[in-house]
Amino acid sequence: MNTRKYHLNIIMCIVLCLAGYSNGIDFTDWHTPNQMETELTNLASSNPSIAKIFTIGNSVESRPIKAIKISDNVNADDPSESDVVFVGLHHAREWISAEMCLYLAEYLINAYNSNSDPELKNCMNNLEIWIIPVINPDGYHYTTTTGNRLWRKNRRNNSNGTYGVDLNRNYSWQWGGGSGSEGSDFKFHDCYRGPYAFSEPETEALRDLIKGLDNPKAMLSYHSFSQLFLRPWAYTNSDPPGERTLKYIAQDSIARIASVHGQTYSENIWYVCYGETGDYFWGEMRLATFTPELRPGSGGSGGFDPPPSQIIPNNEENLPAAIALIKDSGGRKVWIKDHAADTGYEPSAVWLGSGWSHAFWESPDIWIVPTELVEGSTVNLHVRVHNDSSTMTGCTVAAYYTDPRIILEFPALTSVLIGEQTLNLPSGDSTIVFPWTVPTGTNVLGERHWCVGTIVYHPDDRPLTTQVQRTSNIGCRNFQTVEPTIMDYGYILKVAVSNFLDVEAEYRVFVEQKSLPKGWSVDILKPRYERIPSRKARLLGVRDNLLNPGEVKEQKLRLRVDRNVKPGTEQDIRVHAGLFPLVPGKRTPVGNGYTFRVRVRERPDIRDIPDDIKKLP
Repeated sequence: MNTRKYHLNIIMCIVLCLAGYSNGIDFTDWHTPNQMETELTNLASSNPSIAKIFTIGNSVESRPIKAIKISDNVNADDPSESDVVFVGLHHAREWISAEMCLYLAEYLINAYNSNSDPELKNCMNNLEIWIIPVINPDGYHYTTTTGNRLWRKNRRNNSNGTYGVDLNRNYSWQWGGGSGSEGSDFKFHDCYRGPYAFSEPETEALRDLIKGLDNPKAMLSYHSFSQLFLRPWAYTNSDPPGERTLKYIAQDSIARIASVHGQTYSENIWYVCYGETGDYFWGEMRLATFTPELRPGSGGSGGFDPPPSQIIPNNEENLPAAIALIKDSGGRKVWIKDHAADTGYEPSAVWLGSGWSHAFWESPDIWIVPTELVEGSTVNLHVRVHNDSSTMTGCTVAAYYTDPRIILEFPALTSVLIGEQTLNLPSGDSTIVFPWTVPTGTNVLGERHWCVGTIVYHPDDRPLTTQVQRTSNIGCRNFQTVEPTIMDYGYILKVAVSNFLDVEAEYRVFVEQKSLPKGWSVDILKPRYERIPSRKARLLGVRDNLLNPGEVKEQKLRLRVDRNVKPGTEQDIRVHAGLFPLVPGKRTPVGNGYTFRVRVRERPDIRDIPDDIKKLP
């Protein structure tokens, strides 16, 4: 990461940062709520071709929650463009978080108009950027008009003489756990979590905005104070899925912040909290969400009320991390193909109702030599990485394997590191080779079926999620160890179905029947369900194929081959799987697919047929 190019980029960002401040908005003092709204409105009205104000919802006291959208075609909802979100002032007393958002909005508009950073402008042309300086307008108004500068919550009337819910304890991921500052049941407490998850219109508004976006890539949720750069999980000290990816982005962001004024931010915090913003969006959507705790570094309760002189240096030092996130979301430098026609577009596959648009688990940039995978042997795993820019120094390429499930992501808690290399990637294509000792035996479902995932990291091109089809930095490919398999009486294929979401989910499995040659057929066997569907499931019209959070099931598929198919014939069987959370409104699926390479062998003696096959209809 300590390369000459990296430092030049940082210096350029600092110069642009200082240049961007000189134009327009005065950040030498705190803005009142009315001033904040006026400045935001003026930015949009002065730049109507690239900026527009949206009301994304209303507060408990019916104040509008305003967002400024910045995009090259701001009046259109372009599904081909990705989305990045910045939000401030979950907590009413953390004024500096709103100032950071306003500063970022002005900087982006000025940089776009002046073309002072052509790379940034190009990335902005590929994005829809949403900036919400104040998600808690009632609390903000209260702290500026009543003299209660340290008020934290919103202004819900709790009907017992107390007011307010802590919005950053009101999201549904792990909502209701802990006590005190972790998330309190007591209405008078500063961290009162609310009567139920998403009880507050403010948190509902942010959830609904992001879930309604076509391709959300990343979010920064600004808070203060303590000079931290936090990542999921907040509710536990245990590692989340994608820990390495989240840590890479956090550490790189901290380095960018420190390069401006020498301020050291940390990843560590001294408490946990439940129902937190970043946990929800990472847990529910694998949306890269980070929580920068802004200036000052200390100060007790006075840390929430720093002098206005802290606003400008705070904004200057946090700008490079925000710009890096925008460039990650809107640009592409190093990448791995998900399918033969892949050009690096994200997402590389979408759910079409009866399966995925592309078999993104069959990357042509990942292959083995020799081509047969014999368990216990060592093969050479080849990974091809494309570089669309000049030489990228200090790239890290890591390879993993895992037991494929309905949710396929890298790195995951279940993935095993094959190896990693740090190297310089020249412009064009490079192939990296890893020795891989092939797993012996079967996966958890008794199948000799594995998936290899490869990731490329660079400070100027970081993966923002763990889901393969949503980032060009990750590629994956299914492999199957050699085993004579299918006989003419039939064979059972098994698919691992798991629910990593925080809510009950429905799963759907489809087979590419049209791709099967004559004499081949696959039936999806209906699993046996022993529990009654929940009320939520019944209201959504879902009766079976249900999974509770964290639940894993086995989905069986019966494969049959006619007697006239010659022994030795091989065929790929593609299975598409989608996981649909049980939530109101649009239910966007996540999932992946499986490719089983099947070889026909000689017709067996009837005595060799397993009992479970004999009983099949």
